[in-house]
Amino acid sequence: MKKWAGVALGLAVAGVAAWSMADDGPDGGFGRRGGKGRHGFDRAQLLEKYDANHNGVLDPDEREAAKKELQARRAEFRAQVLARYDANKNGQLDPEEREAIRNDRKSQHEARRAEMLQRFDTNKDGKLDQGEREAMRTAGHERRAEMLKRFDTDGDGKLSPEERQALRKALREEHGKGRDQQ
Repeated sequence: MKKWAGVALGLAVAGVAAWSMADDGPDGGFGRRGGKGRHGFDRAQLLEKYDANHNGVLDPDEREAAKKELQARRAEFRAQVLARYDANKNGQLDPEEREAIRNDRKSQHEARRAEMLQRFDTNKDGKLDQGEREAMRTAGHERRAEMLKRFDTDGDGKLSPEERQALRKALREEHGKGRDQQ
C-alpha cells in the first residue's frame, strides 16, 4: 500500500511538474502536450532552464540540477498532501487517509461538473450536447487568451516560468488559496 501511495503521488507530481515546465505550443503558452515528450516536457523549455553552458545538451551536472528541482517539488507536494490528509500524523497515508483524498477529488470533480452544467447546459437536460460543448471550448479558449494577455508581461506571446508562477499564484488567490491551504 505504501508503494501505491508513492506511485500515485509520483504521478500527480509528474503531472504538475510537466504542466509547470512545459513550453508553449499551439495552445498559446499553456503547456498542453502538442508535440511534447511522453510526460509533456518540452526539450526547448528544459534546455532554456537548465542548459547552463548553452551547448544545446543537458550535461550530467545540468541533468542533476533538473532532477534535484523535480525531487524538491515532489517533496514539497508530498509534504502538502501529508499536512492536509495525514490525520494521525504518522508520516504516511493510511487507507482511510487515501480514501479521504479520493473523496475530495470526487467531490471536486462533481462540483466542477455541476458548475459546467449550470453554466453551459442551456437546454437544462442535464448533459452537454455538441453545441454546448463547443460553447464550453470557446469559453476555455477565451479564458486562456485572457490569462495570456494578463500574465504575458514581456509580450512575447507565451508564458515564461516566472509568468506561469504568477498565474498559478493569482489563481490560488482567486480560488480560495488553493487545495493545499483549504
